Amino acid sequence: MFVLLLSLLGAVTPAVIDPSLTEWKLLETNEVRELFPLRDYILEVKAFLPDVYDTNPPYGELFRTDKATTMMMILHAGSWSEKVGRLVWNTIKYDRGYDVGIEECDVRYEAYNSFPAGGKKEQIWAWNFFDDYVELTCDDELQYSQNFNMGDFHSRKPGLPEQCRALGDAQVDRIIFRHMEGFYIRGRPKFEKIETTPPAVEVTPTQDLMTTQSASESPSGTPELDEINIDKEVNTCNCWIPECGYCNNPECAVQQDLSTSNRGVQVTSQLGRAKMNSLLLFDEDGKRIGYFRWSLRSIFLTGCVGCPTPGALRRARAEEGPTTWTFSLQDAVVKISVGGEVLFEQKLVGECRDAYLNVRSYSFYDTTCEDTFTYIPGEMVPGLFWDTQPAYVEE
Repeated sequence: MFVLLLSLLGAVTPAVIDPSLTEWKLLETNEVRELFPLRDYILEVKAFLPDVYDTNPPYGELFRTDKATTMMMILHAGSWSEKVGRLVWNTIKYDRGYDVGIEECDVRYEAYNSFPAGGKKEQIWAWNFFDDYVELTCDDELQYSQNFNMGDFHSRKPGLPEQCRALGDAQVDRIIFRHMEGFYIRGRPKFEKIETTPPAVEVTPTQDLMTTQSASESPSGTPELDEINIDKEVNTCNCWIPECGYCNNPECAVQQDLSTSNRGVQVTSQLGRAKMNSLLLFDEDGKRIGYFRWSLRSIFLTGCVGCPTPGALRRARAEEGPTTWTFSLQDAVVKISVGGEVLFEQKLVGECRDAYLNVRSYSFYDTTCEDTFTYIPGEMVPGLFWDTQPAYVEE
């Protein structure tokens, strides 16, 4: 199973799509059918907040569609007769939290994290499907996520965990859009080949950065990373931007051999149940091995780990502001520490061990430049992208 996941992650070829669907397309009726490969494209929806709406209607718990705020997508794989999923979400946040749900995974609707788009008329939604989970954002703010290995258990809807996992495995290539007349859709490629200029001086993870380049200043006027010979806090700017090829440009990664490092990656960020802290992990050739993602709700490592976050780790969150935590993969043992104390630990075995012993670099995903990581000279080598970012946080 994991070998298959690795092959999918390591060598992805975009599926053929109608070129017109990479531009905004108007949905002219309340039912529109389109060929759309969800594995290779992020589905964006331009929706509009109605002028009049009720945030506390007398219904909404079940998957009903008689509300003016409702949007629905029915997912198919291979043919229009092979339905694999139904997604329902709304343009408003309801008082009772009946906002979004996947019929194959959720017993009832889940609540958004906030009112979509801050109440603005125009909303840009994005459904982003991965092997183990799916995310829904509105105007780049995460509103919902679902891990396909963690479908709900409930007597009202037996078999959800199996159905949820089956949805994650399905090769969705066509969608029926319902109740979305007047809205727009488009596909944004997930995987784009980015031509990069190699560094003038070849740098390996074991070299001291002080010996590889002459001192200079970054565009911001602060010292570049290769001038720093003590640990510094560096901004974890998100790689999900065009300049980074949506996380496919190796110059947006940090080289570090996590299989041997006894310090791992120390990050300072906001922790919450909905917000995921994510690292994309690559081998020495820059091929994606998988994702490490965690929140106060759950912990995931592609193909190998999927579990609730332990209570001790949840309680270790700072009472106010960001929390400093460390992710380690030394000797293929997954660890999360806070304040020097290991609060989550899982040893990888078999194919999982073999795969993650090859991690040699990583990029930060779904982060902001307000979050930071501890830069370790001599152990870490940042790509050229970091020269254009804030080099370090002033003390």
